[in-house]
Amino acid sequence: MRVEGVDPLILNQVQVQLQKPLVPDTKEVNILTDKDRENSQGQEFAREHLEHSIAKLNAAAELFNIELRFKVDYEKGEIYVLVIDITQGKVIRRIPPENALKIANQMQQLVGLLLDVLI
Repeated sequence: MRVEGVDPLILNQVQVQLQKPLVPDTKEVNILTDKDRENSQGQEFAREHLEHSIAKLNAAAELFNIELRFKVDYEKGEIYVLVIDITQGKVIRRIPPENALKIANQMQQLVGLLLDVLI
């Protein structure tokens, strides 16, 4: 059995490939967390969903003669829900949108229970 040498062209190509970095260098690193990804993808959907939930909360407040109104406030890039006393026209509280969505779901369940009992 005879062993021959390696062709210099092939050897040169292998050396060039080994000298290239496996991962290209970058000037800056952007770390995208799951929360950032959710925020960027669903921001428009979240606003529409929030507006719809606030409308439900206001309808439920009118149904139960509660003198409160809810309003979405976009202040300095942050979203809050304002709870407003309609008799005095004052803002009672600023709550995060997540809490407003929870309240809307609970209110919807309460209305559903009342309607089930009445029927």
